[in-house]
This record gives sequence, C-alpha cells and structure tokens, in this order.
Amino acid sequence: MPPGTWGKISVTRTKTGTYQAEARYALFSGRVAKQRARAHSESAARTALIQKLQALKGSDVGDGELTPQRSIAELAAFWLKEKEVDNKVSANSLRAYRSVVNNQVLPAIGQRRIADCRTSVIDRVIKDRAATGADVTKLRNALHQMFGVAVRHDAIPANPVKEVARISRPRKEITYLDLEQVNQVRALIDTEMKRKRPGPRMSADLRDIVDLMLATGCRIGEAAGFIYPEIDLSSETPTLTVSGTIVTETGKGTFRQPWTKSDAGYRTLFLPPFAVDILMRRMIESPANRNGAVFTTRNGTWRQVSNWERLWNRVVDGTAYDWVTFHTFRKSVATLIDQTVDSKAAQAQLGHANEDITLEHYIHKAKVAPDLTDYLERFRPPITPKT
Repeated sequence: MPPGTWGKISVTRTKTGTYQAEARYALFSGRVAKQRARAHSESAARTALIQKLQALKGSDVGDGELTPQRSIAELAAFWLKEKEVDNKVSANSLRAYRSVVNNQVLPAIGQRRIADCRTSVIDRVIKDRAATGADVTKLRNALHQMFGVAVRHDAIPANPVKEVARISRPRKEITYLDLEQVNQVRALIDTEMKRKRPGPRMSADLRDIVDLMLATGCRIGEAAGFIYPEIDLSSETPTLTVSGTIVTETGKGTFRQPWTKSDAGYRTLFLPPFAVDILMRRMIESPANRNGAVFTTRNGTWRQVSNWERLWNRVVDGTAYDWVTFHTFRKSVATLIDQTVDSKAAQAQLGHANEDITLEHYIHKAKVAPDLTDYLERFRPPITPKT
C-alpha cells in the first residue's frame, strides 16, 4: 500500500451497542497500522473513520513531506526553505521571493489547501493582481516554482500555473544611447569630476566603470566586481571573464559573490582597445588590494552598488539625461551589436540564457518593412505623351 492510503473499511457492532469502523492505513514510514473510529450508527462510524484517515494523511508527513491537505502558507515556507539552502540563490533574490510570498501570495490564498488550488484559482489570483496595474511577472514566477515543488512531492498531479492565461502588457519602448549621446553623457561625468563642492572630489572611477560597461555590456554589479586575475591583457586578443557580482547583505556587508545572475552569465569577453587602455592604466596607477579588484573604496574594500548609483545620480540629476541608468548602457551595447552583427551575438555578450530576453528587453528595434520597392514601382503612373 502506498503511504497515505488505506484498505477496505469494515464495520462491526460492539458489545456496548456502538459501531466500530476499522481499516488498515499505510504510514509515511511504510508501516501499516489499523485505524479505528466508533459511533452510534454504522454509517456514522464509517464517516468518522474516513475523516480520521483523511486527517491522518494530512498530518502523517514524516520529514516535512508535502500533501494535498497542506496549506499554501506551508507550501510557501517549504519552498523558501529550499531556496535558503540553494547556494546559487543570492540574498537579494531571497528577499524578493519572501516579499512576493508575504505581500502577494499569502494574502490571496495562504489558507487554501494545495489540493484546492486549481488553474482557475491561480488564474484569478494573477488577474486580480494585474487589474491593479501591477506587474505580475514575479508573482507568476514564484507560484510556478512553488507548485513545481508540490508536483515533485506528489501533492498535486500537475502544475496549475502552466495553463494560466498570459497577461498581455503593452511593450515598453526600449531606451538606449546612440554614439553621440554616449559622448554627451561622458562630458557630463567630466564636468561633475571638475566641479568644486564640499567634500572629496569625484575620482575617475565613475568614468572608467561607465566606459568598461560600454566596452563589455556588463551589469553594474558585474563591472563593480571585475578582478585582475580574470583579466588577460597580455594576449593577442585581450579578454575579461565575468564570474561574479557585488552584493550587500545584512550581517555580511558588501562582498563579491563568486557567481553571476545565471549560468549563462559566466562568460569570457573580448576587450576592445579602449577598454585595454583603461585597465592597463588602472593596473599601473591604482594601489594593490587583497581582492585583486579593479574598483575599490579608499580603504581597498568592495564598493556597494548603491554607492555607484549615488555617484551616477549626482551626474545626471537635473540634466536632459536624468532618464539614463547604468542599465541603459547595457541596452545601448545590445542595440549596437544587434544593428552591426545580430541579436544572437548580443545575447552572448550580455550573458542571457535566452535570446528572447535580449530581444524583448534590451534591443531597440525600429519597425523596418522589407524592401518591396521593385513591386511597388509597378504603381508608377504611366508616362503621358506630350502633345
């Protein structure tokens, strides 16, 4: 007998006149034990035993097993615990997952049983959230992963999120910088570096990290975590390997996480000559540090991403380029590569696992119709003979 199942229910009358229902029940441990229930009638005894067996199935979970009777709150806790022991999940991702669970999942369906959450239920949860104008991408992703865990533990036969209708959203216009705009932004950085104001003057670090992001298409966290041991400037084709990112965690401080956002993010990039010049200069001029880091604080420690963002805001606030963020440089790189090579090359440079991500979120594409001029030329008006 599989765990959580029971055999044939038999009912007998006792000497005291009551009825006793009895059945063999398979425990999670594999042991089979008899379960009994009494009542004043045969049908009541049978009903009482069935209720007892169903309750037992929900509680006999040995070693944290998930069952159909468990609540979504329990499923969420189980899923989050799995995430906590997954070394590939960063502290920032964990915080985001907990936020979605606590603020979106639990208020909507936290007390429902896993077995009750059919596709129609999840469809409504997601659509109700979308009706508020909120982006439901993270909610859908969290629910999909949670119910994936439930499927793996045989708590449900299929993932109810898979068949939920996609919410169509108007596609956002992808903003990027062309070459002229890039140089105008560089001029803004140079102006800010020369500005006289109280406190220490802005160093060349911001200009350098922006130029290296333009040379590589890296995220700000990846660029802030560049290390010299993974940079080869002596070969005929200089390269840089992207293998980590800067994160800040409560209780741990700021450190370099030795993996990227995804497996596809771990990549080796060829460096253009202007990037080689920057790295050679920094290697010569910057004091050595224990991390072999390209960018550090004055104390030789890792600089927080939020610190870089504050510096950037000083440059663009109140200017025509206040819409530009570090991510804009990444989109600009993707767009340039797509225009000069193709989207597959842009995907590889950015370290995306899926080309669709690159196309949908990073590449600005003008809607160019095919060249049909040879056919359209047929509509040319006939030449009218001169009279």
